[in-house]
Amino acid sequence: MTAEPTPSHVIEDPGFYHRLPAPRAPFVRAPEATRTIFLATIYAACVPLLMGTCFFGWRAAYVAALSVGSCVVIEWMYYRITRTPALLGRTHAVLTGLLLALTLPPFAPWYAVIIGAVFAIVVGKGIFGGVGHFVWHPALIGRVAIAVMLPLLARGPADAHPNAWPILSQHKVFIGDLSRYRYVDEFREWRGRAAPIRVDAFLVTRPETTLAALTRGKAQFTAIARSQVGAPHPQKVALMDMPSLPNALTGAIPGAIGETSAVLIVIAGLYLVYRNFVRWQLPAAIVLSAAITAAVAPVQLMGLRPYSAWWPVVLEGLDAGIIYVAYQVGTGGLMLTAFFLATEMTTRPATRDGQIIFGAGIGILAMLLRLYTSVPVPCFVAVLIMNSFTQTIDRVWRPRVLGRPRWPLLERLRWR
Repeated sequence: MTAEPTPSHVIEDPGFYHRLPAPRAPFVRAPEATRTIFLATIYAACVPLLMGTCFFGWRAAYVAALSVGSCVVIEWMYYRITRTPALLGRTHAVLTGLLLALTLPPFAPWYAVIIGAVFAIVVGKGIFGGVGHFVWHPALIGRVAIAVMLPLLARGPADAHPNAWPILSQHKVFIGDLSRYRYVDEFREWRGRAAPIRVDAFLVTRPETTLAALTRGKAQFTAIARSQVGAPHPQKVALMDMPSLPNALTGAIPGAIGETSAVLIVIAGLYLVYRNFVRWQLPAAIVLSAAITAAVAPVQLMGLRPYSAWWPVVLEGLDAGIIYVAYQVGTGGLMLTAFFLATEMTTRPATRDGQIIFGAGIGILAMLLRLYTSVPVPCFVAVLIMNSFTQTIDRVWRPRVLGRPRWPLLERLRWR
């Protein structure tokens, strides 16, 4: 019996296949690794951190470094105890600590940062099994824990001036000390305003606090953006007590480390959209739904007697209404939420339609909580609430199998 000839494409050297750089089969290769996505998000998040360091000085950099270091060390310790494989990497711990720092005030004490890191790593991520398994955003779990356990932190560093937070003067950027401040009653322009001698920062009422007087508590303003000509009573206009709109959008306002500069947040977020790590529909749905809510939701004004005015976007003219909506959307952490917090891959829906529903829910909830409740971090709470419905949204808006209806139950009821 003669042996069959060896085909020409078969190589008899047993070590040949071990020397090949890759198998011959047409395996699918993902263009981006998980670590690459985390690193790109870290690079983008450093943009608002840099602007926060500019306006809040070295204390902002200290809070960020402490937050990142605490998250890395706590995750390493938790891994040594539980041996959870999904906690072995350090890149996501760095990203979690960085995002947590962006949501914190620059004057946060060291123990508040460590408390937030413990809750973010252990409660937000560790007990669920690590990366890819948690239900709620870990950094926001840590931030809400700080808000619940240390509620006085939201009032600011000075008890005599609640809801007034510091911001460095123009001549003390990056190097100034936020603890050397003086309260300023009127703060319209940051540029060109020098701080007094032996003072590095201004203590200024937060824009959210000023806007809250339009929707919560006793009516304090007679108009939103423009006073009435020839009015018999003194006019008190809400937006005249606010920093100028360019200051509010570029970041020259008091607030958390990474939430003040809406312009740079959008630029950094568009980089993630360009890299296809974020669908543009999600941040667009958040911003658009929040803007519509602010444009429609009633405000409380003081005339001969207090009254509620619906549709503030057209109450005093469309131009004045658009400026009011821009203040509501561009301040208070909504942009940071839209581009960096709500877009976390594990806690957001997978489909495009699901992300639109998810984003619309966040925008509406965030604006309603901000306008009519005293929740300290309304945008972050809105994200956590919608995180609870992510799996439900994925089930409802999952891709339709070819040849099968999207709603099988309704299809069966129709044919009965």
